[in-house]
Amino acid sequence: MKILRIKVDGLPLYKNPFDISFYAVQRVQKNHLNSVFNLFGNIYINTVEAFAGINASGKTTALKVISFTSMLLGAAPLSAEFVPQILGENIQTVFDVDFFADGRIFHLTTEIVRTKGPDGSSSIQILDEELRIKPVTGRVNKSNLLNFDNVAPERVRKNTDEYLPDDVSIMIAVNKQMQDKSLFVDLALFTNFNLFLPQGGTVPTEIIALLDPTIEYITVEKINDKVITRLKFYEQNELTLYNPGDLNAYLSSGTVKGVRVFSDAARVLKNGGYLIVDEVENHFNRELVAALLRLFTNKKTNPKGAVIIFSTHYPELLDELDRNDSVFITRSKCGLVVDNLNSLLKRNDMKKSEVYQSNFLGGTAPKYKSLMALQKEYYEKLGGVNDS
Repeated sequence: MKILRIKVDGLPLYKNPFDISFYAVQRVQKNHLNSVFNLFGNIYINTVEAFAGINASGKTTALKVISFTSMLLGAAPLSAEFVPQILGENIQTVFDVDFFADGRIFHLTTEIVRTKGPDGSSSIQILDEELRIKPVTGRVNKSNLLNFDNVAPERVRKNTDEYLPDDVSIMIAVNKQMQDKSLFVDLALFTNFNLFLPQGGTVPTEIIALLDPTIEYITVEKINDKVITRLKFYEQNELTLYNPGDLNAYLSSGTVKGVRVFSDAARVLKNGGYLIVDEVENHFNRELVAALLRLFTNKKTNPKGAVIIFSTHYPELLDELDRNDSVFITRSKCGLVVDNLNSLLKRNDMKKSEVYQSNFLGGTAPKYKSLMALQKEYYEKLGGVNDS
């Protein structure tokens, strides 16, 4: 399954409908195919999607919308505590999601409302839902890819069905029949702290050598329902840890995060899935982030079209990306706004970081007046004399 577009109307934090496309809207050069994956014909998806913006511009919120959408498509119970809460209270919100799977194009329309119970707990109810499907033919191109005007719904939600929970999508039935399923790994929950959650087995030596060459091995095994982690540094005795969190006492934050991120990246690359990372530069240097991104832009390491979706404060990382349509700029303008860089900047020969830092796009750099006011405040507190 590959997501083509997510459009959401009714999110309280957004000025306009949230609307992002993951398929390549720019022309794809036949001699430069490393950063895209071909679905069919001239339809490609970008294998790296970046969300860049200053603080409080909506980067994390955008990733939460994508995470919520992945759980909707995966037919997860949307009232569960682990689901990102992006919906306003008593506001009807409509999700229009287009995706490609099993050689067909799907369009899911889901109307949702969140309500609060007498005890203060929130619950989500799917009010209405339709799924349209069309085959891939030689007539499908970028201009009509997402056009379902003459396609009748193949599935319609019937809330009289006693076996379908109010907060579970009709995708639960579709997924049972679908061959081309996708793996979503969402690391956004671990943005502000590092936690190693092992899958079992030995962490590949290539990952360890990249992160910390003083480590000889890290292995994980389950014994009597307990997770045992074994850590060994070269020329030192093996350490046995009974809590994965104890690794933080022996390894740097960057190493712990790296083991988690690169291990999950390996799973996603193997399955052609999605990896979501908020503030990818946290605890990583630029070269380490670049190495992670290159795993997804290189066809040799990403033959199945896996996608990494990340947010960043650092515009320099955008220079690692070849295409403007793989970058989304988040800004706050009396409400959150997400724009594709391709719609803001038509030229590919301009350095993305310089365009971003120059505030050419507007709203991508801290306001000059605010910076000057802060400088003045500090100057006066230190006993200086303002001579401006």
